[in-house]
Amino acid sequence: MRIAVASSSDDIDTARVTRLGTCSHLLLVDSETMAYEAIAVSPAEQGRGAGIRMVTLAGGHGAQAIMTSYVPPRMEAALQGSGIDLMAGVEGTVRQAVEEYAGQSRQRAPEQPASVARALRRSIRQFGRMLPVLLGVMLLAGLLKTFISRQALESIFTGHPLIDTLWGAVSGSILGGNAVNSYVIGAALRDAGVSLFAVTAMIATWVTVGLIQLPAEAAALGTRFAVLRNLMAFVVSVGVAMLTVLLARWLS
Repeated sequence: MRIAVASSSDDIDTARVTRLGTCSHLLLVDSETMAYEAIAVSPAEQGRGAGIRMVTLAGGHGAQAIMTSYVPPRMEAALQGSGIDLMAGVEGTVRQAVEEYAGQSRQRAPEQPASVARALRRSIRQFGRMLPVLLGVMLLAGLLKTFISRQALESIFTGHPLIDTLWGAVSGSILGGNAVNSYVIGAALRDAGVSLFAVTAMIATWVTVGLIQLPAEAAALGTRFAVLRNLMAFVVSVGVAMLTVLLARWLS
């Protein structure tokens, strides 16, 4: 495994593991051979947003894990699902930290069945936590059919491809959340006569644009990045929704 370590110098034997935002070097270490590459971090790259820049740099060099002495909880939450194993609270020299990690990995290798069982239990617990939310969304979809008339929906979603797509994208951006929920609400809207343009745009922005989560994203990744990402995701979602529906009609 290739591990990126936030380091105080470019020497694997004397360098101490430090914070991502204040490290002077990023050492990319092969956990099997202990061969490493040192990347210098200039003072201009340190400070606000430096942690995210180091993660991006590590990922660009093929790192599968990152070691650091400390990582803010908001940043740790933002990196979940990135595919990079984040190890915080690491102490000692870089060589000691990587060798300890490699030794623990070899000891864990024969325990794969137990790991699979733990992963299965974790998945069941996650589904159990998600189930009440899904049931709530299904109830919301039922209330939508009951209390929002077809005439009211027709006054908003007129059937015009561009207008319906924009309204659908706006609604998805505001609501946001788990992708499964968007399918339930989308099906209810389709039953109510809302166009496929609007439903497709809502599903696309539901999982890519998050106005409710924008403050948290801005705090973790920077305001400029968060605003630009959400704006670009909105624009792309509108285009993807229209192309998807048009292509589906052409192929049918």
